[in-house]
Amino acid sequence: MRSANAYKAYALIAPAFLLFLIFNAYPLIWSLYISFTSWDGLNPVKEFIGFDNYRLLFENHEFIVSIKVTLIYVFFVTILSTILGFIVALNLQKIKFSRFYRTLYFSPVVTATVAAGVVWKLIFDPFSGVINKSLGAFNVMGPNWLSDTRFALPAVIIVGIWKRIGFAMVVFAAGLASLPTSTYEAAALDGADGIKAIRFITIPLLKPIFLVVFITGIIDSIQVFDHIFIMTNGGPMGSTQVLSMLLYNQGFRLFHLGTASAIGWLILLGVLLLGTVQRLLAKKVIKNA
Repeated sequence: MRSANAYKAYALIAPAFLLFLIFNAYPLIWSLYISFTSWDGLNPVKEFIGFDNYRLLFENHEFIVSIKVTLIYVFFVTILSTILGFIVALNLQKIKFSRFYRTLYFSPVVTATVAAGVVWKLIFDPFSGVINKSLGAFNVMGPNWLSDTRFALPAVIIVGIWKRIGFAMVVFAAGLASLPTSTYEAAALDGADGIKAIRFITIPLLKPIFLVVFITGIIDSIQVFDHIFIMTNGGPMGSTQVLSMLLYNQGFRLFHLGTASAIGWLILLGVLLLGTVQRLLAKKVIKNA
């Protein structure tokens, strides 16, 4: 009887497992193989070159610049979205219509990134955009946000923060709702309320939540592509060319599929490393809690 049930279970799992092999496992293994070759996607012959793609990447100035751009983007988006998400969650705790405001703040998370990129591109338009129109009302000439190397990266960072605040807010709101009120009541009797309560009670108790929001923010930001592609296409002069944008350019514009696959695997290894760090830190935080 048990073996019959096991066969039924395997039969039910088999279609999903087959789809996983076809659409996930096979492309992953194939891309790993391609990363060790020199191939343009058209020539039937794939020249095996070992680790040359990886070695040449670290000798490539464009790749190094992309790493720097990615790190700057990840740093500001992760830090600021985490801080702002926490502040918003705190302020929405005990106000009227908090559910409405939470929905409002969360809406950018579920908004299609391509559509959001188009809207923000219009907002940053130097001639008809809302920002420059508002500056013009005060006789201030706004810059060409997306075509100036000084402002393009800050502009896409703003959109990245806008996209992530809602997620951070919801996670922090759930964490705040789970905190015991008795702790705050006892602290209030000792004169620790307001900022002191947040500093010495709320933040320490929410350390695991901060860790989750922080690490997921890093992982999400490392893989950013859509709104940068729509808004700046990696320009001007590579000032917004993050690693995923460089991957796209190498693979679909220059047809250097080996190089593109190598970049993809480096991104994947970075994400896996961060995931491992998150698990280790989470265990440590929970153990010390």
